[in-house]
Amino acid sequence: MYGGFQQPISRRGSSVNQLLSNGSIKWQQSGVVVAGDNLGRAGGDANLLNNPSNVAFDSRNQYFYVTDDENSRIQRYSVNNGGDRAGTTVYKLDDSPVPSPWDPSDRRNRPSALCIDSRDNIYIAEMYAPRRILRISPDGRATTVIDPRNSILQSCSGIYVDRNGNIYVSDWQQSAVLKFDQNGQNGEIVAGGNGYGHEPNQLYHPMGIFVTEKSGNLYVADYVNQCVRRWSPGSKEGVVVAGGNFPGTDLNQLNYPSSVFVDDDERQIYVGDSINARVVRWSAGAQQGEIIVGANNLTSESREICRVSGFKFDQNGNLYIADNYGNRIRKYMVDN
Repeated sequence: MYGGFQQPISRRGSSVNQLLSNGSIKWQQSGVVVAGDNLGRAGGDANLLNNPSNVAFDSRNQYFYVTDDENSRIQRYSVNNGGDRAGTTVYKLDDSPVPSPWDPSDRRNRPSALCIDSRDNIYIAEMYAPRRILRISPDGRATTVIDPRNSILQSCSGIYVDRNGNIYVSDWQQSAVLKFDQNGQNGEIVAGGNGYGHEPNQLYHPMGIFVTEKSGNLYVADYVNQCVRRWSPGSKEGVVVAGGNFPGTDLNQLNYPSSVFVDDDERQIYVGDSINARVVRWSAGAQQGEIIVGANNLTSESREICRVSGFKFDQNGNLYIADNYGNRIRKYMVDN
């Protein structure tokens, strides 16, 4: 399980959002590995990653952070690293009190979601018990902001923190999205929560989430339903805005979407199409998407990406993709 959050972008104004709302903007099709190994080797050294699931930027675009799942750590890298791909560990997760369901001898916890708020607090979620959401301050202090043992949260597969500090969490087990205040209190279900399924009032294992600050609309990567759904504030049902046509490689299909980003004016919806190993852009109201980066089929010999587990745009509009099966982060430059 992997997921995350696509943080809102500010570039001394709205120039980046204007760029991303433009349905004709292109990205270079050859990416550069900026973290991890060129050949995709996994490892625990500073210059290696093992199943990286997401990436996020600090507010000044000086550093990007990576959830390095199998190494149970959060790694930091300089945006302008001059080719140096050695990361710095900023947080190491404690072992879980219970073993992994896949390996009774493995008690390592893993980060299942990541986001950074406007004050550069880092939010991470534990994949296994006790499945807390932790907040790490810029000076490195870690506190528990949401504890499932004391709230309605059961598990976390995606996080979004809005400009007011409200915390949105996609709950994999409940197939719901929950909203908490900035202190992790007063949790309420704002999407799904009616069991997992295919109906408009349901989700089926939600992953990455995004909230548009102007309207408050919530966008959810509805993983098993092969779509992105939009939930308006107070709505009891979601609307499919991308995919929803069974899993596949056609342009009107998604194949287990993992992450989502929407520009401020909600003109363009960007989707991490995980198993199809691509990022696609859907214009509002469109019946199909457009591949902006990645292969156009699953058998392409020129594929650079093994799987898209998460993605982010930096303050210049460049695209960073967490390729968890490839054990690396790739950067795709805007093609001016």
